[in-house]
Amino acid sequence: MLEVKNTNLIKLNNLTIIGGSGFVGKSFIDSFNRGMLKKYLITSLTVICRNRIVTPKAKHLNLKKIKIIYGDISKIKKLPKSNLFIYAAETTNVDKYNKVKKVQKDHKRAINNFCKLIKNLKESRVLYLSSGSVIKSKVLYNSDNIYKKIYSKLKLYSESKIKALKNFNIKSSTARCFTFIGPWLPMNQQYILGNFIRDAQCQEKIIIRSRNLVYRSYMYSDDMVDWLVKILINIKKTHKIYNVGSDRAIEIKKLASLVSSQFNKKIKIVSKKINSNYIDKYIPNISKTKNDLNLKIKYSLTKALQLTINKTSYEKKN
Repeated sequence: MLEVKNTNLIKLNNLTIIGGSGFVGKSFIDSFNRGMLKKYLITSLTVICRNRIVTPKAKHLNLKKIKIIYGDISKIKKLPKSNLFIYAAETTNVDKYNKVKKVQKDHKRAINNFCKLIKNLKESRVLYLSSGSVIKSKVLYNSDNIYKKIYSKLKLYSESKIKALKNFNIKSSTARCFTFIGPWLPMNQQYILGNFIRDAQCQEKIIIRSRNLVYRSYMYSDDMVDWLVKILINIKKTHKIYNVGSDRAIEIKKLASLVSSQFNKKIKIVSKKINSNYIDKYIPNISKTKNDLNLKIKYSLTKALQLTINKTSYEKKN
């Protein structure tokens, strides 16, 4: 295993993130600005994204030290000269999956173009950010959900393309990412925890919409960044797949109570009658990741929640 103190790391100092306008990209930019990546001798960060990196007025993200390339990865003709790449360009916006053919075409065109371009950078290492949803079991994968079904199939398609880079002497790994928490967590999309925080801040009540027993786990963004970089710099010739997330499960009613306890006001929790016959459980097995790379989860959910709420202020749309 490649250790951080190894002088070979001097060569591993340029990181490029493909798809940097979302949660992952913003978390990396924030971590880079706070000096978190210095221990890996990452001295420059480049972000490639289609959309402008927009942050709420209540929060600030310093972009002065970041090189930003605005463009569509499916159309870009050349990649920057980096030797560390993280591919996180695929949308998680549920609404976009209503146009199945378009999202499939855009997804495949983007990953194929990236793989074509990266073949010219023989010394590079690539980490592909996949999803825990590709693990097909009765508990983790609901084939009746069109979004999850298409999303997971496309993720598996991209995994195969990244793995095939070994035929061109490009070292790569896949990180199957689960659920996260942090200051850049979207509050108005399909993420349960983000919705809870938004509800508590804006409505003074938390609405639990699921009728089933739901279990989730949450890794804080700083832990996520640390784990992903550690996987990236330790990539060898053999392509490996690692789960990234927390293995500390919490049922969403308890999660709602935990969120409400972080506010200095009374929060009402509204819940429908729960059907306990169906369990929606989305928890990773991270033993391989921890053992191979000597990784630990540094932030408890309570601490992560405190940090997220303290740095987050949801703004209602006018």
